[in-house]
Amino acid sequence: MTPPELLLEQVMVHVNDIPGLPDVLFKVNEVVNDPESSADDLERAINNDIAVSAKLIRLVNSASYGLPSQISTLSRAIPMLGFTMVRNLVMSVSLFQLDAIFEPDLKKFWLHSFATGVVAQAIAVTDRLPDAKSQSLAGLLHDIGKVVFIQNFIRETQAVLQEQISKGLTYYEAEKNLFLTNHAEIGREIAIKWNFPPNLIAAIGYHHDPDAADGFADFARVTAAANILSQLTEEGFFFEKGYEESADACSEFYQLSEKAYKFAILEFNSQTKFFENFIEQLVLEYRAAK
Repeated sequence: MTPPELLLEQVMVHVNDIPGLPDVLFKVNEVVNDPESSADDLERAINNDIAVSAKLIRLVNSASYGLPSQISTLSRAIPMLGFTMVRNLVMSVSLFQLDAIFEPDLKKFWLHSFATGVVAQAIAVTDRLPDAKSQSLAGLLHDIGKVVFIQNFIRETQAVLQEQISKGLTYYEAEKNLFLTNHAEIGREIAIKWNFPPNLIAAIGYHHDPDAADGFADFARVTAAANILSQLTEEGFFFEKGYEESADACSEFYQLSEKAYKFAILEFNSQTKFFENFIEQLVLEYRAAK
């Protein structure tokens, strides 16, 4: 196995090879975070990238069952889906276009990421925390370092999984046992490369250790709690175990109220089927093009 002291240096070579994000993502995120923005503003931002716009409309139609008619323009999709969902779909479409962003079980990875974003934003909205919309994006991207690691370090990934299973550890704990770096640290470097704002860099880089996020610890704690609640188990998502067990599981990072928990479940149930269908179509297109 590669000596641990060399691993971070090797990972950074691959991080440096990752292309920058499309300009459309930054424009869309700016619109979503501006309370004065309109649906027309968001539509114009997305239409700056014709390829992303066309693909988004096509996938939305494929994922939306039971619609009375086809969606032919973003002006129809945006009111139906909402600003935050549209921003997250644009992010998903854009990331699938980067060859470096790949994970063997794409659907499972994106469902966990999506659920983390939904839960994080629901907590932030319920508890009236700042940057609620940014919490959604932080959740969606919190594990981005994991996919880069998995793609480029197959033997090391197998060692992590073996360590995880044999000792009953989390993926993060197994990484720490074996290496001097981990997927959160790698994700932080990717977020820096992509010129993300400091709160997103902190949430991605410290979602397993939010107290280390300095001035953004409170923001990162919400992402950390949502990550725990959105873990996929054999029975489903962890938060489906009920409020008491969910609150206890994330209490190290955040005191989850029953009100926030119920709102998170409501939001997840209202959005998950569409996003699952959307990602399924995206995965099929991605693999067909490989």
